[in-house]
Amino acid sequence: MSLSAYEKKSLVHFLLIYLVSIYSFILVLAYMIYMIEIKNTYETYNFQIRAFASSVSHQIVTAHMMHDNHLLQCLEQNDVNDCFSHSENYTVSLYDENNKPLFTGFQDTVDLNETFYVKDDNLFYVDTSAQLHLGVKYIVIKKENVRQEVRAIQSKVFFYLLMSLLFATILGYVLARLFLKPIKAEREALDRFIKDSTHELNTPITAILMSIETLKDIDPKKKKRIEFSGKRIASLYANMSYMLIHDKQNELKSVVDVKQLIHERIEYFQEVLEYKSIHVSLDLAEKTLLIGKESILKLIDNLLTNAIKYNVIGGHIGIVLNEEYLSVTDSGIGIADAKLGEILKRYKRANTVKGGFGIGLDIVNTVCKDNHFKLEIESKLNEGSIFKVYF
Repeated sequence: MSLSAYEKKSLVHFLLIYLVSIYSFILVLAYMIYMIEIKNTYETYNFQIRAFASSVSHQIVTAHMMHDNHLLQCLEQNDVNDCFSHSENYTVSLYDENNKPLFTGFQDTVDLNETFYVKDDNLFYVDTSAQLHLGVKYIVIKKENVRQEVRAIQSKVFFYLLMSLLFATILGYVLARLFLKPIKAEREALDRFIKDSTHELNTPITAILMSIETLKDIDPKKKKRIEFSGKRIASLYANMSYMLIHDKQNELKSVVDVKQLIHERIEYFQEVLEYKSIHVSLDLAEKTLLIGKESILKLIDNLLTNAIKYNVIGGHIGIVLNEEYLSVTDSGIGIADAKLGEILKRYKRANTVKGGFGIGLDIVNTVCKDNHFKLEIESKLNEGSIFKVYF
């Protein structure tokens, strides 16, 4: 059996909270790992390039102190990079105290005020340990394509980030389904019980309603009371049946005359209205909707039932229908502001004194959502309520 609308909603809420939390943690962790890897990479570069710069400086100082002209001749006759033992990853340029190039192994403009910096995918290190030996004040070491390794780190971190997010998503979904499994099992058992119960109730309810019409020589008040009770049971049965099948099948839509349907439902509830001496005023314009007839029937029935149930003896119900909306106004006990946001939830009731299971307004809200209607509720305690459905 597939998940119900409420189970799907719970699953989505759980996944949203879980995924936002775990995604945030993973992203922060990935960023920290990336920054650590970048830092370690540059520190490694720094260590290696410093070692090479020291080697170059040592050769320059030694040649100067030993009056060895071989290095100077090499620098004058060959490429500067060929005169020092070094890895092919490095190139060298030498500058005097006036920042003028003496021997250059590259043509880049160098900032001699910096010590270690990256520019245009190249790493530069400026060393001053030669101390004007052979006229050299600055030894500049260049390493090319340093961002290539940075991009490799980015790709690696990004790959593991995607794998972590995918794993977290799958794990979250599996955990959510596992958490919902016992709830789903209980709900299915309850649904089966209610379905079997409502099926068994159908026949006796129909028999009671049909038998009422044949009663003779009975006090009219008693007859109305029996009819009132029978129709309340029938209405509850209809709501429970609708609630059970709503998520499990697609309802066929047809053109429904809403005005005529309201008249029919007022006539159906006439005995109930007379039992509580409730006056109904109608202001109905012609209105048709392309909608499942069972859905619009349940919407109207539950709005009327709600207005009757929570009305006072001798109260009033006003029904307005026009091209824009349907509204049902009652002079009942009203709803506290704190409970207005709760009454549309299944099994939630604004009043525990009156009977009911808290499914009527949930059905109204469900029909509105399914058909893209807008439901508005206005209510004041001890003054009444207005339920307005915008089409």
